[in-house]
Amino acid sequence: MKVLFQIRKDYLRNIAGDSIIFLNIRENLMKQGVKVDICTDANINPISYDLVHIFNTVRIEESYEFVMNAKKYKKKIILHSIYWDLKQYFNQTNQLDKLQLWMRAETKRKIVFNNTDLIISHCRGEKELIKQNYGNDLKFSIIPYGTDISLSKGKDSYIKSKLGIDEFVLCVGRISRQKNQLSLISALSKENIPIVLVGSINDRDYYKQCIHEGKERVVILDNIKTGQLDTIYNGARVHVLPSWIEYPGLASLEAGIAGCNVVSTEVGSTKEVFQDYVNYCNPNDMESIYHQTMKAFETPHSEEFKNFIIENYLWTKAAAKIKNIYHSVIEAR
Repeated sequence: MKVLFQIRKDYLRNIAGDSIIFLNIRENLMKQGVKVDICTDANINPISYDLVHIFNTVRIEESYEFVMNAKKYKKKIILHSIYWDLKQYFNQTNQLDKLQLWMRAETKRKIVFNNTDLIISHCRGEKELIKQNYGNDLKFSIIPYGTDISLSKGKDSYIKSKLGIDEFVLCVGRISRQKNQLSLISALSKENIPIVLVGSINDRDYYKQCIHEGKERVVILDNIKTGQLDTIYNGARVHVLPSWIEYPGLASLEAGIAGCNVVSTEVGSTKEVFQDYVNYCNPNDMESIYHQTMKAFETPHSEEFKNFIIENYLWTKAAAKIKNIYHSVIEAR
């Protein structure tokens, strides 16, 4: 089986959740015998491929071009939606320019959803949102996102050995307004607990605000390699992702399988995916962020969330399900 993967051109230069999903699914499909090529050119001739697998409908422009090109060659299309309705988020955070861009793109988003053979959503909530917004007769398969079992095997603590910091609050994610690190720093301002932020700097002004607010309490690491994450999670007392929205937050899965206590935003698909295994905070409420973080910080570690993730949310299992979907879509007439 030979499959063409297509995603935005800057998926490696501007690493985000879709990049992680894309790369891990490809790696695990290839381990299971599927040949997977990557192309970010919307004009490729895909005739030699059994099907085209396209990723991301939040940033829709490139995905629209990919779909139109695949349709031109009458190729079967799998769409990994990686979708959530961001209108409320843009409204709540007063990002009216982004809201306007989102609304202008809705026509193309609808065309994309209605011109694919199968949509892969990560949970029931994502599926229902798409059906509600773009059409009830769309075909879906629900396949959860995953994480890597290797993250459960970290032994040393990078933060302790390199920086001498122990018993800290960790937040892994792009340094950006959406991830809401500034509110985490402000919420814990009265506590003498180190806060370690790990992620690329997407918003330089926001990064400066975090540095100014956190002062000596905050360490920001923006050049960490994926292979170092297990030792970073391993040293954390609690991982907090107080984002304005997550669907569901891959870093929370990583932290959970590494053994951290986890605090997640309550906004998005988090509660469906993580169930009762994590603490939830309101990203717009400092007291909520503080209370849930301290509750998790003071709670003894448990293996329950880790075991739940291993049972349900591994990339190896996701790839096996996707491989089966490929066969069914290819064989359908």
